[in-house]
Amino acid sequence: MCAGVSLRRWRLALALACCVAGADACAQASGSMSVVSDYYYRGVGYSKGDPVPQFNLSFDTRSGWYAGMFASMLKMSGTSRGLYAIGYAGYARRMAAGGSWEAGGTNHTFSTMSALNYREVYVGLGSDRLSGRVSYSPGYMGTAMRTVYSEVNGGLALSDDVGLFARVGYLRAVSAVPRYTSGTRLDGRIGIGVSIEAWKLQAAWDALHAEQGTYARTGGSIRSRNGLVLTVTRSF
Repeated sequence: MCAGVSLRRWRLALALACCVAGADACAQASGSMSVVSDYYYRGVGYSKGDPVPQFNLSFDTRSGWYAGMFASMLKMSGTSRGLYAIGYAGYARRMAAGGSWEAGGTNHTFSTMSALNYREVYVGLGSDRLSGRVSYSPGYMGTAMRTVYSEVNGGLALSDDVGLFARVGYLRAVSAVPRYTSGTRLDGRIGIGVSIEAWKLQAAWDALHAEQGTYARTGGSIRSRNGLVLTVTRSF
């Protein structure tokens, strides 16, 4: 699939998100712009250790439907700079016993490496301090490998403006694993965030433990790592 087709798909996803918002008079729109010192998604680096800008836009309706898009500058070995985007849509509902459940889908787009594009469907549960989600992909990052990714996220407010957060995720293949990649990964992040009006500052320690593929390339393979990540976000 060419990059142009991928970009059109995500513009379409954004247009659909706007339609969802317009269909509900009480829809709420929110967004943010960020700069992150080093971008990791589920423990995998997408910025080669460099700072990159990011953008997030979301729509939530009173009826429970939601949609949105996240985009980040992308820097990967052997390619020019591009864009990594995640379009998503789903439905969430509160439960009588407390907490909420959700179900939806995501589309992951790499503008300069469209062979890596993939989709997921997910289900999740949430409460005030904890949330969990299980995502399934029928073809993870351009392979025939089917994967399940399970994650738990948590937060603890220390004051009105300061809070701790943490997450842990586990990726596991549920089909044959190509010998050049890893079929099992464990990632985690723990940090502290400070809010100052519309600004948020975060410092976190991010780590990944990855099982190496038999024929993984030394320079481009996904490998275990850890490091500090700083983020500055402006909400609007």
